[in-house]
Amino acid sequence: EKVKKFTIILRKAMHNTFRYGQGTKDLSGPSGYSTEDYVRKVAWRLNRYIATEEEEAPPPEVSEPDRWFQRNYGVDDDKARTLFEKFDVDRDGSIDYKEFEKMLVSLGVAPLKKIEHDEDSDSN
Repeated sequence: EKVKKFTIILRKAMHNTFRYGQGTKDLSGPSGYSTEDYVRKVAWRLNRYIATEEEEAPPPEVSEPDRWFQRNYGVDDDKARTLFEKFDVDRDGSIDYKEFEKMLVSLGVAPLKKIEHDEDSDSN
């Protein structure tokens, strides 16, 4: 029973090490750990699990970083603000659906409805 329990905890420690982005280079890419560092990280996590026998908190939600933290985005903020203000007709600091729709049409990027032609009307 002790071996089974140890195996389950070890498996969880290995799995969570990968889940937290701390896998080996061969599976996680260039930012991954060396095999020795991975084994050390699994051992550290395993010791924690054995000591507490509790699951760690789930990994953080991964989402796209705010564009301010991205390099080479290349947006001219002053021009973007001017464009925003042009379409924020009621000057409330947000663009409602009608203002958004007018903006899309004005910029020429509005999705258009597909117009179906009645074939009978073409022959008359």
